[in-house]
Amino acid sequence: MTARNFIIRHKVGLLVSIVLVGLALRLQGLGQVGFNEDEILKVEAAQSYLHGDFSVNLEHPMLMKSMVAVSMVACNWWNHHAGRKRPITDETSVRLPNVILGSLTSIVLFLIAQEFFGTEVGLLAALLWSIGTIAIMDNRIAKEDTLLVFFTWLAYYFYVRAKHTSATQPRLAEKFYAASGASFGLMLASKYFPHYLGLIFIYYYLLGDKQKYPPRRRRDSILLFGSAALVFLLADPVILLPSTWRYMLHYVRGSAVVHHGYLMMGQLRYEDLAHFAHGMPVYFYLLFLMIKTPPPILGAFVIGLIEVIRRRRQAGASFILFMFLLWIVPFSLLSVKWLRWMLSWMPTVYIIAAVGLTKVLGWHRSLFQSRSPQPLEAVAVAILAAVFLVQPLWVAAKSAPFYTLYLNPLGWRPAGCYFPHDELNDTGLLPAIREICAEAPQGATVAGESKPVFAYYLHRFHRDDLHYVETTNDIQTTGKNDPYFVAQRGRLYLENSIFIHEMENQARPEWTVNLRGISAAQVYHLDRLSELRASR
Repeated sequence: MTARNFIIRHKVGLLVSIVLVGLALRLQGLGQVGFNEDEILKVEAAQSYLHGDFSVNLEHPMLMKSMVAVSMVACNWWNHHAGRKRPITDETSVRLPNVILGSLTSIVLFLIAQEFFGTEVGLLAALLWSIGTIAIMDNRIAKEDTLLVFFTWLAYYFYVRAKHTSATQPRLAEKFYAASGASFGLMLASKYFPHYLGLIFIYYYLLGDKQKYPPRRRRDSILLFGSAALVFLLADPVILLPSTWRYMLHYVRGSAVVHHGYLMMGQLRYEDLAHFAHGMPVYFYLLFLMIKTPPPILGAFVIGLIEVIRRRRQAGASFILFMFLLWIVPFSLLSVKWLRWMLSWMPTVYIIAAVGLTKVLGWHRSLFQSRSPQPLEAVAVAILAAVFLVQPLWVAAKSAPFYTLYLNPLGWRPAGCYFPHDELNDTGLLPAIREICAEAPQGATVAGESKPVFAYYLHRFHRDDLHYVETTNDIQTTGKNDPYFVAQRGRLYLENSIFIHEMENQARPEWTVNLRGISAAQVYHLDRLSELRASR
């Protein structure tokens, strides 16, 4: 039996193994990393949901917060019954829905890649997603992007299947259109990104073969949009509340944004259209991909990109190239950039890399076909597997639990220097707050830049007596008893940069939270903090 026949015959077992590997990597040390501010907001919203209040955190749809609420209830039951000896941490319970769906996204990538490129590319794409450091780091935080990617690409798969069967099996195509619409409804109930719905329509309008893939009939459109609307409303009924729309208008105007500026490679950059010339650079996402992807996968991606460009007139290549470009070009031009948004782009990257890997395997087959002894061919296959699969898997396992700090040899600066807002964020807060709670006197003041995180962990460590002060907004009005200040590189903004720089120049931190040799947070004990405020 040839390797290709073995893969095709055992694809279900291989796919299950791939999902389990991805799940293990995403679960590794999941509860060791403290919550960031966005995750605390999800916790508060989920707790409100459990008490019947759905008016919290209206910036995002309900689906993610509903899943977090269910996970919290299930994990709480486990901790009080079957899992008393091995309780699940709050951090794990909140992130678990994303970890599970992030792992299952491998199946979605397999399905759509198999549809266009065959089983071999499908399995490789699934594996690359499963062990991909960028996918893992995003799937391990409680943000909506993991759900967005899962349901968007599932909707794309059903839509593609509907197109591929509409000419010969119209009744089956109708079911696929309905399934695609339902998936799009869940996508919108995950994150209000309706433009992803339009991408698939634009692709088939501009590049689709009209004879091979006929346009939707009226019945098809009714099933597609009807199921999308129905599922969306069922999963996100708060969209019908006037308060939701009022908040959306408030958010669009920028009134909900408290902090401004993004620290990148030591320089604070603007994140608005008014400062486009001094804003976030267009190479933000490309640089992240270059230095946060294991080199073998990066090499396979380059080979695959050349291959899909060469085959751009074929359906699969044109589809994946279209989705690749329609993400990276507009998102690179936007002034606001965040790592988590990049997750929506990564399916195209991993599928293109899988195409590159199959190209490499094709070169191997051509080289060894009836020219070399079988043992030599087996050695060559083992080398290829070690370079392109085992090494990235080892890198992913080694990077846990701080996947955001992974840096490949192409990174010429230390980790945490490129994108500290995304690489570090609030990672150092949990150990810093724990230490403060252990030594702070009764009623002491703690200053920082993430009120929800401080409030949550101060309560967990039974130190509700400590008074929190927001550096950005309240630094001028702090009380007299304010010896503790937590500074984070991942929380340096235009509003607090002058104060923090002056403090760093005039005082030494009492202790520093180091993660793999990287300073994630510094805790200052300042008896005369008012003098620094006066100099600000």
